[in-house]
Order: sequence, then C-alpha cells, then structure tokens
Amino acid sequence: MKKSIFKFKCLFYVLGLFSLSLLLFTACDEDDDNGGMTDPEPTQNIVEIAQGDDRFEILVSAVVAAGLDDDLSGTGPFTVFAPTDAAFEDLLANTDGVDALEDISEESLVQILQYHVAALEATSGDLTDGQSVPTLLSGESVTIGINGSTVTVDNATVIEADIMATNGVIHAIDQILVPEGFEIELAPQTIAEIASETDALSTLVAALGRVPGLIDAAGDESADLTVFAPTNDAFAALLETLTTATGDTYASLDDVPDYVLERVLQYHVLAAAKTASELTESEETLEGSSLSINGTTINGSTNVVDGLADIQASNGVVHVIDAVLVPSFILNSLGTVLEPAVFDPEGRFTTLLAAVETAELEGALTDADATLTVFAPTNDAFTAYIDGSDFTDAAALLASELLDEILLYHVLGATVPSSAIGAGPSSAPSLYDNDEGGPGEEIYISNNGADGIFLNGYAQVILPDLEEANGVVHVIDAVLVPPMSSIAEIVVAAASDADSPQFTLLLAALQNADDTEGSLVELLSSEDGTYTVFAPTDQAFIDAGFADVAAIEDADPALLRAVLLYHVVPAPVFSTDLASGAVTTAGGADITVTVADPVTIADLNEASADAEVIDVNILATNGVIHVINQVLLPE
Repeated sequence: MKKSIFKFKCLFYVLGLFSLSLLLFTACDEDDDNGGMTDPEPTQNIVEIAQGDDRFEILVSAVVAAGLDDDLSGTGPFTVFAPTDAAFEDLLANTDGVDALEDISEESLVQILQYHVAALEATSGDLTDGQSVPTLLSGESVTIGINGSTVTVDNATVIEADIMATNGVIHAIDQILVPEGFEIELAPQTIAEIASETDALSTLVAALGRVPGLIDAAGDESADLTVFAPTNDAFAALLETLTTATGDTYASLDDVPDYVLERVLQYHVLAAAKTASELTESEETLEGSSLSINGTTINGSTNVVDGLADIQASNGVVHVIDAVLVPSFILNSLGTVLEPAVFDPEGRFTTLLAAVETAELEGALTDADATLTVFAPTNDAFTAYIDGSDFTDAAALLASELLDEILLYHVLGATVPSSAIGAGPSSAPSLYDNDEGGPGEEIYISNNGADGIFLNGYAQVILPDLEEANGVVHVIDAVLVPPMSSIAEIVVAAASDADSPQFTLLLAALQNADDTEGSLVELLSSEDGTYTVFAPTDQAFIDAGFADVAAIEDADPALLRAVLLYHVVPAPVFSTDLASGAVTTAGGADITVTVADPVTIADLNEASADAEVIDVNILATNGVIHVINQVLLPE
C-alpha cells in the first residue's frame, strides 16, 4: 500500500515537470517567432537607415543627387527596394558611356530611383507571389515573385527583408530595377568633355590646353558658353595660311605664339549659351570683337558643319565649324609693321599691342599703302618706364591721354632700315606733332657702329630690320617719351618746384644776362634751333661765388651772358654722342669733354675744377639738357 502511494506521488511529480516544461517550451517558441525577443520600435527614417548601412553608400549618393532625400525622409509610408552598392557597380560596369553616377542624366536617375519606391508599407508578410506593386514612377509597377524562401522583385532577389523604418520598410535587393524598354540617358557632358571625346576636335583640345583660363571655363559646370569648334582640318588649313602669309614655318600648333592662339580661341567663344536659332547677326566674343553670322555662315566664309550644330553640353552649346575664325586685329597685321609684334614667338610686345588697340592705331599701322618705321618697345621696356613714372601700372598708362602721343612718337613716316642710318648723330621726325601743323617731333639717333644704335641718348635698338610690306620695325629696350617743353620751360618748371626747387640760380642768370644781342630765355625757348645745355645746379653756382639770386642780379650782365653761352652747344648732343675731345660752344670757346665714369668737362679756366655730368638726356622740344655740378668758366 505504501509502495502504491509512493508510485502515484512520483507519477504526479513527473507529470508536473512535464507540464511546466511544456509551458516553457511554448513560451520560448513564441519568442523564437520574433527572433528570440520582441522587436523595438524603429527610430530612424528610411534615409537615415540607409546612411548608416555601408551596403547602401551609392544608393544614398544617388538619392541625394536626384534630390529625393527630403521626400524619403518624409512621413511616408514607403516601401523601398534598395539596391546594394554591388548592384549599382554592376549597372555602371555594364552600361555604355557610364562609369559613375554623374554620367547618368538627372532625369534618368530620378526615374530609376522612383521605380524602386512604392507609396505604401509592404513587409514580406504582405507580399504575395505574382503581386504587382505600383511604384512612384508614373504608370510603372514591379512584380513580386515568391518561390519557397526566395523573394524576387522583377529580376532582382531580396537579400534582406523587412528593415523597418519610422516611415516605411526597406528590402535590400541585389540588382538595379529598370522598367521594361527604359533607356538610360547620359548626363550632358561639359564642352571640354565633348571636345576631348571627339577625334575631329583633338587639335582644338590641344589648343585649349595652352590657354588655362579657357580650358577651365570649358570644363566648368557652372559656365554658360557658346563655342564654335574648328575641326582638325580647319586648324591644319590655318597653319598653311600662316606659313604662306608670314614666310615663317608653322608646322604645328606649337609654332603659333601664345598671344595669337589665345586671341584666336577667345574669338570662338560667346559668354552665353546660344543655339543656332538664337544667334543674332552680330555676336560679341570673349576676344572683344564680334562675329558676323548669317544662318550657318560665320564671317562670310566659315560654315557650321552639317549636322553638328546645337551640340548640347552641361555648360553651353557647341557648333562645329569648318575653318578657324581669326580676329581682324590678328588677320590685318599680316604683312605689316604690326606683324612682328603680334607673331613674336616670345610674346615680348603684349603691352605695345594693347596700347595700339587702345589708341586705335592698328588701322594706320596696317595700311598697305603706308611707308613706316616703328621703334617697338618690349614689355620690359614698358615696365621700366611705368616704374619710373607717375603711372601706377600698365592700365593707368593705357587710360592716359598721353598714350596716343607716346605711340606716335615711336613711328616715322618713312621706311628707314638700319643701313640708311648714317654714322654719328642724326634725327628724324616722328608722327607725333607737338605743334599741330609743324613737322613731327624729332627722334634723335646715334649710330655708334659696333656699339649700337641709340635713340634720344638712352633707348638702344636691340633687334633691327624686321622688314614688312609697309615698312620696317626696330625693337628697342626703352620707351620713347616725346618732349613737351622747351629748354627754358624745363628750367622754369624745375626752379618753381615747391618740393625740390632746382636751377633757380640758372634761371636768374638767364633772366639777368645781357640781352642786347637777344634774350637767352627767348633763345632757349625758340623752336628755330636745337641746343645742348650743360646746366649747373644751384650748388654749382654757389660754389662759383653766386650765393643766391641777389648775387646773380648784382653780377655783370655781360659776364653772365658769356658764362651762360659757354654752357650751350648749338646742336643736340646726347650722352651717346659724347666723345672725348674739344666741343665748341655757342660763345665760340671750346670745352673739353672726357668720356669716362663719370663724364667730365674741363673749361678754359685753369683755376676751376672739372665739372662732372651728374644727369643726362633731359629731352626738350628744342634740344637736350645735361646736368653738371660745376659752373664752366671761359678764359
């Protein structure tokens, strides 16, 4: 009996354990249906989840590029069939002309992404085999396939389902979904990209590469340009034309000077994108001059190649043309005295060319009927002149009223090769006429043989005899500045300088000298002759015993006249004309010049010290002044 009771109690205990185990198993089985735990509520929206998952980096970039990130961050609900990076990489690798997302047009990218989104929340449990799910792409749906545990969307396989977000659900897929018959449009290329990928424009690409500003603009997505693009054959024809016209060999683009190439290329670009129908009869180019347009013909002879107008770029429009357009400034220079400056291979005359254009002198210099001599200053010459002047920079010079006068002073109205310049000093009238009706202001020339040819005592001819059909060009190393004042006016102006007066005693001497044979002030103001004046400083007069103006006024007028005429030579003698030896003065007596460092002048008074020349070649309308530090005394 006791054994029976014991067996019954044991059975009851076992059944109790079994029941408890069954309850625990059931509870565990319910938890296993949810991954062993209850899923928490999502806290991120679809975009935020994708941004935090390194499988969707390209997808996120595409969504942002298409401008859909704000939409997919909204309240939804959405279902997103999300292609992985591997899916995007496969699409990029197998689509012609596409290497990156940027190669797909924005419109196509938007449509592709819309085809991956449904405006509803559809978890895996909501999907059925053969179900058609409408997408955000108007009129297009994706088809769901379910085969056992495999779920497909069109031809893509779901590799992870039910990634829950606050505004919907994400299903990761292994392929990009593309609607049937859909063609991916390529993103418009920049002008630079179009040219680079067009074999017939390879010479243009090489040319643009030599002009950084233009190649940058052609590749700038934010630019808005029209480019008339010459073919390779057009550039080849240009090289032949230049070879014939200049007599120099232009075998390749490398032979074309940078200055010419830049202006030619600028002449092919408009600062606004214009299709053929939008072009007007006259269009201003970046070069500054205008194109004449009549239908598909430009400047009367250049034509747009059939079928190659209106090539749309992301930053403008390209029209392919059959010849290179050459601006008139370049074209008209051929065979004229302007050509050596325009086509200088070293680009040494860009400031001169800018000055010629600003002063509108190209017409005179390119006149086929003219006979001219041009003394052409280099860029370095202009820089040195500007640095020593009141002009702040080249722009200030170009804006100056003196520009025309300076340029005309560099031109002779006759062809004068170096072989026609005689030895020693000479002069020739320039085209600059200070008297408005008289002969042009003289350029003083010193032909010192092997030592060179000099102008006005300081500018040296460094490259002579560049001969053209309408004249000759001599390259010089300094800017010639025409005289504006007579010798007397220069002395008066220097004496009146409030900050640093000079020549006050010289002026007093000129004013108080004996005038019975004519006023010396009038003599040195006259344009009837040309003179050289060795002008003593105020200190020189003080050292000679003339302490001040009062002392000059108290001096014997006849003595003053004799002393002053002893400082005047009745001919222009520039520093480059000076030679050691005797020089006869206007007073009839000689002075003795010794050319050394410094140049000295000895007078006839044995008691006086030799004068040193301390400044030279102060040009006047009637001669030249050299400053000396001692008063010269006749016997």
